[in-house]
Amino acid sequence: MDSSTPLISCVSLGMVIIDEIRMPGKLPLIDVIGGSASFVTLGNRLFAQHPEQVGCLVLAGKDFPAKAEAALQEWGTALVIRRNEDAQSTRGLLEYKDDTFGPKSFEYTTRPLRASPTDLVDSPLLRAKAVHFFATPEEILIQVPELLRLRDNDKIEGRPLLVWEPLPVSCKPLNRQAFLDACKLVDVFSPNHIEITAIFADGPAKDFQPEKLESYGTEILDSSIGPQGQGTLIIRAGEQGSLTMGRSTRATWLPPFYTLEDMKPSKVVDPTGAGNTFLGGYMAGWLTTTCHIEATCHGHVAASFALEQIGLPKVEKKGDEELWNGASVMERLQKYKVRLRDAKVQSENVL
Repeated sequence: MDSSTPLISCVSLGMVIIDEIRMPGKLPLIDVIGGSASFVTLGNRLFAQHPEQVGCLVLAGKDFPAKAEAALQEWGTALVIRRNEDAQSTRGLLEYKDDTFGPKSFEYTTRPLRASPTDLVDSPLLRAKAVHFFATPEEILIQVPELLRLRDNDKIEGRPLLVWEPLPVSCKPLNRQAFLDACKLVDVFSPNHIEITAIFADGPAKDFQPEKLESYGTEILDSSIGPQGQGTLIIRAGEQGSLTMGRSTRATWLPPFYTLEDMKPSKVVDPTGAGNTFLGGYMAGWLTTTCHIEATCHGHVAASFALEQIGLPKVEKKGDEELWNGASVMERLQKYKVRLRDAKVQSENVL
């Protein structure tokens, strides 16, 4: 490797979407940066001591807004923009049904530009230590071997941490075996509670059933996550927190940073992107600690910053420290861990 090639911690193969957001009684918001890759990158970036080591891949069409590009550049990441002058940028319409930011609908208004491992070629992003996929099982079965082959062709040593967030539309009982097969190729499988239920049940759950989620997780782990079966399952469950499971990791429920009592309008504005941001924070935490429970703590803290506004949070410098929405990320992480100790969360990895 050329000594001038930057080290890259994480990169997402999800999408950067340019959203139009509509809310009742308000003017629409235009050209808002969204999409799984944007928020995963945010989660990585929040904990970055060296922002230039955070990878950010954008597939841009001929109309990608200059303002959006400038906003991404302000983060100081290793930004790689693949431009397609024959296509429009990926755009979506996010429409809220009321002023609670709860019920909403989303639709693509242009043909989505989907990333694949070949988009990392001839860039430092191919060397990332952790890679996030937002994909169907069939895509994982193709893209993971493809990524490892491309890295091998480039003589890149070591296997990256492979984190898979399933494409929601693929989560159905018909695809259960494909999910079990694809899980064997990745290190972390992270559906949300609705997605994993959709894989194993014929209909949505009537209420929140943690024991059911744990049973679904056990079935996946019994089949295997990762080449040697030592992978991790993380079920993201919104205001209910998260479940982290592994063959060598006791099933651990952790609460969100913002608990139900904290759900005040001044703190929690919009949950869009929080799950993606969780995974970006998780990846950053795992690379720092190699502990999945510690990494989950990072994920919850990262998600809290995504909840506080529509779109992406604001960052500013105060002396040598970065503040996101006026708060220190590391101070928030310590506050979260203290809360876990005070609540006597039963995990030796955290306590």
